Amino acid sequence: MLTKRLLLLPIFAVFLSALFSSCAEGEKVVIPKISEGVIHFELSYPYYEDAFMASIMPDEMEMTFKNNVYRNHVSKGGLFSSTVIADCNNETLILILDLGPKRIYCALDKSLSSTMLKNYPTPDILQVAEFDSIAGAFCEKKNAIFDYLADGYDVELYETFDVDIKNSNWCNQYSEIDGVLLGYEIKQFGIQARMIATKMDTVAVNDSIFNVPQGFKEVTLERMLFEMDEISKSFSY
Repeated sequence: MLTKRLLLLPIFAVFLSALFSSCAEGEKVVIPKISEGVIHFELSYPYYEDAFMASIMPDEMEMTFKNNVYRNHVSKGGLFSSTVIADCNNETLILILDLGPKRIYCALDKSLSSTMLKNYPTPDILQVAEFDSIAGAFCEKKNAIFDYLADGYDVELYETFDVDIKNSNWCNQYSEIDGVLLGYEIKQFGIQARMIATKMDTVAVNDSIFNVPQGFKEVTLERMLFEMDEISKSFSY
């Protein structure tokens, strides 16, 4: 009996070492980031009092990304579309607006982008020890506190590092956030929209999608902001 036990010891030791090595190797496993694809967002307007007007506003956004460049595209029933193309490598921004007969765009460098961002409040970011899964991605929850929210309400942010876009928030109000936001809110021209990612497609992306389409006229930032403000007013009546 003692001989059998002694013979079993090496087998048991090998089994244990296999378990420990598997755990150790498991800790070193790095989940590959998604380098290109399309993220689908649901848009809602939680503070919009006119339910009918909210129903005719855009309710979806597509974020297409590749090589540290992304394109956010919003449209509604062929009436209009709005596109933002952000190059996170060179910190340049392109704003595109399609109003049917009026098709315009403006290109911004980092300086002009900073000028535009001065029109929007910058929140304080608070760490929250909570995590969630958004569109299948692991997200860390954070809260953004804005001064204009007098009741102390905080905006819930969901940050992920599963998407391979570095410096993705350099051109928005959440530049303090390092990862990619899959849940957030943006207030522009008096309208606050909530974006929540619903689906992520890992697909090949054609580089041409990050170019300004033909037939669009370049305008100044001031002109672009004026036109966007006019659109927001049309949803306020």
